[in-house]
Amino acid sequence: MKIGIMVTGGMDSTALFYEAVAKGHSVYPITVDYGHTAFAIQEELVRWHITKLKQESHRILPLKVIHLTFHNFQRYSPALFDSNYKCDEKDPLNEWDKIRYKKSLVEGRNAIMVLYAMGFCASLELDELWAGYLYSKEEWKRRLSSVKLLTGDNSPQFVDTMNILSLMGFSYQVRFRAPFYERRLSKADVYDTIGKECAIDYSKTHSCYFPTPCHKCDNCLLRNEILLEDESEEVL
Repeated sequence: MKIGIMVTGGMDSTALFYEAVAKGHSVYPITVDYGHTAFAIQEELVRWHITKLKQESHRILPLKVIHLTFHNFQRYSPALFDSNYKCDEKDPLNEWDKIRYKKSLVEGRNAIMVLYAMGFCASLELDELWAGYLYSKEEWKRRLSSVKLLTGDNSPQFVDTMNILSLMGFSYQVRFRAPFYERRLSKADVYDTIGKECAIDYSKTHSCYFPTPCHKCDNCLLRNEILLEDESEEVL
């Protein structure tokens, strides 16, 4: 099967990439550059894994229209696009969650990126487009120190909506899937199964919204929780 995979350099999309290659699919890793400052580190890490897996089909899709539109609207502080931005480590987590949401939200970002990637996949007549989305109730609620802020653009309903849109305006229908949803896998499940089975080097992944990990945003907190739990088990 010919599959496009949206890879960001993060833990989950990297694991999905490894699993697809291990299963023998013809894989086309896709990274979207929408002008965000974390793109350089994401691209570097994605290319590292591509080299390790001996893949050659990496495609970078430039989508600077998001960056331009963002600055035209001027609705939120451009933290994602400001290379000089530094989060304040002294900010309380509950306040940081609120500030983080405003400073990292780009209206319609995932929908725009998925449709753009879907158009690329349709042009090559790929069978499917995969994303490493996770949506576990325990994953989102078990932390006492942070709250995962939902925008609905990485939910099962979002995946269904993108598949409806794939029926319109494309010469070739590409099915959009989130395989981890289908198997009810949590972030910990992915780490403990795929990560270990494929011997993924998670030091070569990046989860933060910003180039330098802030250890404050939801992505950093969830990542650190998984890695710290694994370290504790190894010590025991």
